[in-house]
Amino acid sequence: MANRLCLIAAAMGLLVPVGALAGGCGPSVAVEPPIPDGGGTGGEGGEFTTSTGPIWDAGKDAFDEYIDPGCPTNPPPIEDFECNPYDQVNSGCFTGEGCYIFVSYPPEPCDQEVYGSYCAPGGFGVQGDPCGGGPDCAGGFVCVVTGSGNQCVKLCPLEGNDDCPAGLVCEPIDVEGFGGCL
Repeated sequence: MANRLCLIAAAMGLLVPVGALAGGCGPSVAVEPPIPDGGGTGGEGGEFTTSTGPIWDAGKDAFDEYIDPGCPTNPPPIEDFECNPYDQVNSGCFTGEGCYIFVSYPPEPCDQEVYGSYCAPGGFGVQGDPCGGGPDCAGGFVCVVTGSGNQCVKLCPLEGNDDCPAGLVCEPIDVEGFGGCL
């Protein structure tokens, strides 16, 4: 009877009291007594201890000892605009080309970024169209990463009339001073 009770209890995932082991359950469940002073100090210092000593101290922050060296005072980003991305008709590009903005990230953490624009053969993508890495978008649009994948978005000025389609607002993008209708 005791073995049957032990099997039913084990099948149900119940802990069998240590006293039941003497009744015939066998050593299937072992209960260890708590370690004295192993439950932590419960307040000051927030320290959690085990039999081998403290393993975490809430009074210390992992970033307390790190000192960010920062970057020396950097001059503003380099600008290299060869055309006007807001005025595709008079941008300075040849017929069939569009004026596209870009950002060139520095190879070293404290180096300068380069912001600019260049002329390239015009793409066809407009607001919301998927795009890759090249000039897939039409002039006046830029390919950005969105929650719905890479999409062409209309360029817009961050101040004044943004001229975005209804329901969209002009949000800053990676090229400093420029926005996209999102």
